[in-house]
Amino acid sequence: MNTITELSQKVDELLVILEKDLEHIANGIEELNGLRTLVIKRDDYGLGRLLEQIRSRSGEYTENLKQREQVRSCIARLLDWPVEKVKLRELEKAVSAEQSTRIKRMRQQLTEKVSQMQSGHSGTVMLLRDLARFNGMLLNTILEKGRRSGTIYNAHGGRSRGGEVAFMNLNL
Repeated sequence: MNTITELSQKVDELLVILEKDLEHIANGIEELNGLRTLVIKRDDYGLGRLLEQIRSRSGEYTENLKQREQVRSCIARLLDWPVEKVKLRELEKAVSAEQSTRIKRMRQQLTEKVSQMQSGHSGTVMLLRDLARFNGMLLNTILEKGRRSGTIYNAHGGRSRGGEVAFMNLNL
């Protein structure tokens, strides 16, 4: 088999692998959207199911990553390039016009999906950060000695001005 034919086959293999990567990224976007929804709804059961779903598919992604790296190594060998140079933008220049067009389209799709994933990730991080901050404020209000001053009433109707009032006293 000549080098051009073998290169063409390897590029086709790479495009199939990248198509699977696109599917994985799309699933990740859906999972991030689902995660935000489940967190807001406080659906512990749904969160557990989502976590299991993510764990079950992580092996698929790892396998796809291994295949992608093997194909990149083979393409690098065929082009006499270092593996680090085998990137879609560089590969576009080294293949036929038809494959170049397919690679360019794949690169654009990957760029769009990764951008969507980053946006979803940022939204999820902000939501979780705000929830953590809110939970911290609630816990401080309930469990710590508050930093509020006010009037304290005892069981006999007496009152005094207090500087440290807590909702719950954890001192034994």
